[in-house]
Amino acid sequence: MSARDNVLEPGTVIRPIIDQEAVKLLAERLYGLTVLELTELSGYDDKNFKIIEDPNMKNPLIPKHCEYGYVLKIMNSMDSQNREVVEAQNEIMNFLNARSIVCPKPIRNVYGHLYSVETIGGKKHAVRLLEYVPGEILCDVPKSEALFYQIGEFLANLDSKLQNFNHSGLVNREHMWMLTKVPELEKFKYAIKDADKLDLVEEVIEEFKYAVVPRLDELEKGVIHGDFNEMNIVVGLKPGGSQTDYRITGILDFGDIQHSYYVFEIAIAMTYMMLISGDPRTGGIVLAGYTVTRRLPDDEYRLLKTLVSSRLVQSLVLGAYTTEQDPSNTYLLSTEKANGWELLRKIRKTKPNPEGDPTDWKTIANEYLTRS
Repeated sequence: MSARDNVLEPGTVIRPIIDQEAVKLLAERLYGLTVLELTELSGYDDKNFKIIEDPNMKNPLIPKHCEYGYVLKIMNSMDSQNREVVEAQNEIMNFLNARSIVCPKPIRNVYGHLYSVETIGGKKHAVRLLEYVPGEILCDVPKSEALFYQIGEFLANLDSKLQNFNHSGLVNREHMWMLTKVPELEKFKYAIKDADKLDLVEEVIEEFKYAVVPRLDELEKGVIHGDFNEMNIVVGLKPGGSQTDYRITGILDFGDIQHSYYVFEIAIAMTYMMLISGDPRTGGIVLAGYTVTRRLPDDEYRLLKTLVSSRLVQSLVLGAYTTEQDPSNTYLLSTEKANGWELLRKIRKTKPNPEGDPTDWKTIANEYLTRS
């Protein structure tokens, strides 16, 4: 199967269909876990379950138990077809754990493997067990400029570490959440029913085609996380700090790892941080943290507005499409609920004012660094 065959098409159902009793049986059969507590976690097209095992049951399969519990991850049927991608996700977590980046750690199953492929609901899904990473999720804690700056710093450090990671499974990987797939949103835009919103969507897609696509060969590439958002960033209170002094402690969800462009990585992170703050200027604070340790060439700065707009459109269009297909899957509505359309209009329509251009992120970053 070619990578090109592994891109979402309208009408395809790829999310696992499984109930909690079946999850418990799966955990016991594959990992010898006696489940005491089971909680479903949020996810877009995978299913994730937090497991607390019965401490009274000895499990020789897992000699060193994780005191915080585990996550049983059942991958969607599309990604499960690409075994090399599954292996790359496991390897990248082990690679980062060995380099002082806190992230989930894969656990071997009864067969000694880091994953297995199981038939669930008539489809084949890759199943893995990961150690649960303790802490709070960024979306649940008070935000501050200092935290947004730190997000940029953490991401730059992550990308610098990943410069030394390569895996054949990522070289030709394609999926609809890659920014390079923005032109293919044409197939899903029918899910946007409002004419003004549709005009915005079409404007951004066309801009991506003429401003970004011809330049791709000039941009610096490497392995990126690809989805550095508020649901995937773990934080904790700084020791000795106040009750609002949070620091980033870890990173989750490597489902979107890809060999792609570093400017895409920072644009995606800026997009999600602006969404949770509601202020386009936040992008400049994130950029400040990132560029302290990772230089961004001037010609890549100039693409940021198009790339941020494109990520918003990607999330809004695929969110509307997914909800139409599966009304119970509310994961992607977070962008719409976080005023994604309003942010998109601010970025596209706001004119410079006496306080400056809120999308001149390079200037905002420089001012923040000077002020700090």
